[in-house]
Amino acid sequence: MTAPTTPASAPLIPPPPDFWAAGQNHYHAARLSADRQLSVAADHLAGLAAECAIKAILLAYLGSQLSTKSKPFNPALKRPPQQPAPGAKEKPQPPKEYEHGHLPELWSQLAEVVKLSTGRQIGPVFQQMLQQNPFRSWHVAGRYCNGTSISAADLQGHLKAAYDLIAAFEYARQTGTGTLR
Repeated sequence: MTAPTTPASAPLIPPPPDFWAAGQNHYHAARLSADRQLSVAADHLAGLAAECAIKAILLAYLGSQLSTKSKPFNPALKRPPQQPAPGAKEKPQPPKEYEHGHLPELWSQLAEVVKLSTGRQIGPVFQQMLQQNPFRSWHVAGRYCNGTSISAADLQGHLKAAYDLIAAFEYARQTGTGTLR
């Protein structure tokens, strides 16, 4: 059996991201990995689940958008271009300041966007959750570690945070109000 091939002339165009579905898939895989004491995989997948849930929340409820390259970003985090000092070269804002990438920076962006969202219903449980970033020492490259740096408490905290983010999105979706609880 051979793998299907794509004609050389047709560029591969990935489908738009579905952060909601990806977040749920990563979370379920994280739980399965945790149940089998695969702490590196479980922790990595819990972080990815949280990232996807945050991006789904930002896109669906907090005004973020997808760029032409399907990268999520929030226009409220973009600074307007500033006039450089005479003789100085214009210094553009680094995209990582407004594009939604990885944790732990993504958590900070979520908290900032929530602060900037006037008129948006943000429940007290969601507000309280944002006060403490459980991923402050998590890094996407942790998937390359040997597992000795992942404590059981950190893993449980990451799994809980991912679950809470997914639950907040699901609550807003099911109620139809967009209220993050």
